[in-house]
Amino acid sequence: MMKQRRQLIENIFSMVTLRGMEYVLAFLLVPYLLRTLGPENYGAIAFMQGIISYFNLAINYGFNLTAPKDIALAEREELPRIFSEYFWGTFFLFLLCSVVFGIGYFILNILFGISLDIPLFFACYMTAVGGVVFPVWFFQGIQEMRYITILNLLGRLITMALLFYLIQSPKDYIKAAFLQSCTTVFAGLFSWYIIYKNWPRILRTPMIKDVWTVYKKGWQIFLSSVAVNLYTSSDVVILGALTNPITVGYYSGSEKLINCIRRGIGAVSDAIYPYITQKLKDSHLMAYQFLRKQLLVYAMGGILGGLIVILFSPAIVTWLLGDKYIPSIEPLQIMAFVPFMVAVSTVFGYETMLPLGLQQIYSRVLIAASVVNLVLIVPAILWKGALGVAGCVMITETFITVVMGAFLYKKRILLN
Repeated sequence: MMKQRRQLIENIFSMVTLRGMEYVLAFLLVPYLLRTLGPENYGAIAFMQGIISYFNLAINYGFNLTAPKDIALAEREELPRIFSEYFWGTFFLFLLCSVVFGIGYFILNILFGISLDIPLFFACYMTAVGGVVFPVWFFQGIQEMRYITILNLLGRLITMALLFYLIQSPKDYIKAAFLQSCTTVFAGLFSWYIIYKNWPRILRTPMIKDVWTVYKKGWQIFLSSVAVNLYTSSDVVILGALTNPITVGYYSGSEKLINCIRRGIGAVSDAIYPYITQKLKDSHLMAYQFLRKQLLVYAMGGILGGLIVILFSPAIVTWLLGDKYIPSIEPLQIMAFVPFMVAVSTVFGYETMLPLGLQQIYSRVLIAASVVNLVLIVPAILWKGALGVAGCVMITETFITVVMGAFLYKKRILLN
């Protein structure tokens, strides 16, 4: 019991340290890039990153949830088999996505004249490469979050140094996109040294049927991930399609600030997920007590943080992003309580429903939220532009939290 608790505290500390360092680095880097590249070029990068997120979604396939759970529950001798199934499953999806894009883009370009900024696309596509070479899910599963912390920091420090050195004007936006996308690639390359040093024969050639098994296992999570992506990354893509890169740049400025907080919540949840999965096997009562305390902390921090953002957003935006981003203030104020909603729904869904095997309900809630978002997003953009997107994000996150909470209350899970 004490050993598990110590490991949980160490994992939370590692992940929070990582996010804390990310905040420090982002505090230095993001304002520099926003100011140097300008709203138009930064908006172009954000728009392309939104498109690439669909590829990342397909390649990840929900393995970030199913793999840590399988690894956390496995015996040590089973690790090579499980690791190989998930690694090759990810690699095959990467190949499939790359081939499908190449063929699809060629056909659309020839028949309909549809074109993209191809250099920018491939610069951003490096995040997909990083998703293959950096098996974060493995370190989560074995509950060694310190490796994730160290490797991510190494990758970020390398790319940050290169960004400050090489990005000097708006015309460097493709280099900026490429270097930002290479963070996980650098981290992944370093990770294989650690993996082979500690588990020298962990990567094997799996049976096709075994890889197919992990695809089937991850299907429900993949559907929920698609749903999440439809109301997160799609907002930027639709905004870019209906407006212009400058408007996307203004919205992205506020979104970056909100996402800093969201990543902190995700860091804590990533550390807690394997712990709760094991704890629920032993005692539902103790697991629920832990989650209720977490909810209380999130509620107090989320409400206080939201009020601070609303009151001080003009100063925050002008100080961090510069006077060019004054239009980012109102979207930031509208999304002030998004981190609070995300924190609560993460406890309801990611930390409670998934470990209890309620993947189908979890997926249905997120799919319903995506439908709500897609119904609202186009008229909201046509009416209020970036402000409309911000409002849709707030409505969607509130919908998810309320529906998940209502389900758990009805089933007398956690909230009884």
